[in-house]
Amino acid sequence: MKMLRALSARASFGTLPRAFVPSIESAGASTPRPRSGRAYVRARADAERSVETGEVETTAALVGTVVTAQANFLRVVVNGDAVIGAHARERRRQVEDAKSRASEAGASSDVERLDAMLAREDRKTELLCVARALLKKIKKRVLVGDEVELSGIDWVENRAVIDDVVGRRSELVEPPIANVDQALLVFSLEQPPLEAKQLTRFLVSMEATKVPFTLVLNKCELLSDEEVADWRARLEGWGYDAKIVSVATGRGVDELEEALRGKTTVLAGPSGVGKSSLINRFRYGSALAGALESVESSTSTSEGSDSEGEEAARYITDLDIEGGGGGGVKRGSRSIEDEKWRVDLASLDLQSVKGVGSRSGRGRHTTRHVSLLTLDIGGFLADTPGFGYPSLEGFDTEKLAMCFPEIRNAIENSDARCQFADCTHRHEPGCAVADECWEEQRYDLYYELFEEVKQIAENERQAYFRESRVKTKSATGKDATRIEAKLETKSHRRVSRRRARMETADLRKAVAHDADREDDREDDFDNVEDDERV
Repeated sequence: MKMLRALSARASFGTLPRAFVPSIESAGASTPRPRSGRAYVRARADAERSVETGEVETTAALVGTVVTAQANFLRVVVNGDAVIGAHARERRRQVEDAKSRASEAGASSDVERLDAMLAREDRKTELLCVARALLKKIKKRVLVGDEVELSGIDWVENRAVIDDVVGRRSELVEPPIANVDQALLVFSLEQPPLEAKQLTRFLVSMEATKVPFTLVLNKCELLSDEEVADWRARLEGWGYDAKIVSVATGRGVDELEEALRGKTTVLAGPSGVGKSSLINRFRYGSALAGALESVESSTSTSEGSDSEGEEAARYITDLDIEGGGGGGVKRGSRSIEDEKWRVDLASLDLQSVKGVGSRSGRGRHTTRHVSLLTLDIGGFLADTPGFGYPSLEGFDTEKLAMCFPEIRNAIENSDARCQFADCTHRHEPGCAVADECWEEQRYDLYYELFEEVKQIAENERQAYFRESRVKTKSATGKDATRIEAKLETKSHRRVSRRRARMETADLRKAVAHDADREDDREDDFDNVEDDERV
């Protein structure tokens, strides 16, 4: 085997000196042989250079961060400082080859673009990727926020393949995102109105993730100070310190933005509460303020500004924003008249924003997928689609109880323990969670969620033991099927020949033994009769 390897290596390297062949083999031993001939020649040249310099370079996988997942495609951002060594040489080689081909074809615009790519090697690169089929087979899902290993990178067309997913620090199911440091659970005090049932369900779902989060109440300008204070005091009784903000007026936004510095933060909550508006305020607050002034000035000078149903735009949230970098900012049917702000906003990566429904008063689904956005102060901000009620699948009654701060704090701060080890903290005597710890509606919500979790667990248990009594089999004819009765598990199974022989032999022995015993009995009976005759 060793002789065959040596002969194949000598034949592959052609006229290279015999003493030089093992050095190249050892230099490239850590990497698999490239499939294409051109890639093989490049790997051979890299091995020769590493041998000449006396340095053996091991090429590690290039790692990037998933920023968007939509359909079967993912966008991965690779930092410039990660593209070093062999990756940097490969990138330069691909761009230079494409530049030479474009120059030969006379495509001056492509040559300029490729020159710009060579000049900005230290910047971030966004790659359009697909995941390997193996990841789908083993049901390893790639989430936004994942750090992934890349291969097959095309630096000119900005495409690649995701080979594997690096271990996650944290993971959220709703919304689906990984490696977040903290979360902002955003609700609105009005439009749509704040509901205790929906808020409780979101809080329980976020508590179960073990990810630090902050409860943010938006649109405080729509309620009086007394109503806002009542909600804040009520939530303090639940065990939460809610942050009161207004994206429209800017109240509390700067203080909230400072807590995002250098971290990966996800915004979660129902539709229409202002998550996308809050992100636009964090990222492009000054630009939107200038656009608002432009709308105000154009509205005040227009002849139709006094018509019924039209009011001057007062806040940034009065603008319906068509995101995606289009810069189409408008209010109703009136768009921005100032060409300067049109051009400036067109270059920004704004998130789409729409007002609540005029009839239902509910939010409309504007954000369609999870996206990870960069902040100028450092860190990432994730915008997520809104949804009504998080699922409670995967909960058990004990886990649900620990997701309520009233129960958790009462147990931690009390010297006594519950009288029963399996206490549900509802109606058992000797429970450490006193009635004073609960708000009446909050306790009713806990009772309702407890019963729902019990029902889900019971349904899962029954589904596990439930087995279909029928099965579908193919029949004669095109696309024909028939339904047959399904036999019980482990019954009517064909017995192996060895087992059948063993059972037959045992049966024969048993029959022979019974026959011998019967013969003995007959002999004894005959002897008794003979004695009686005598």
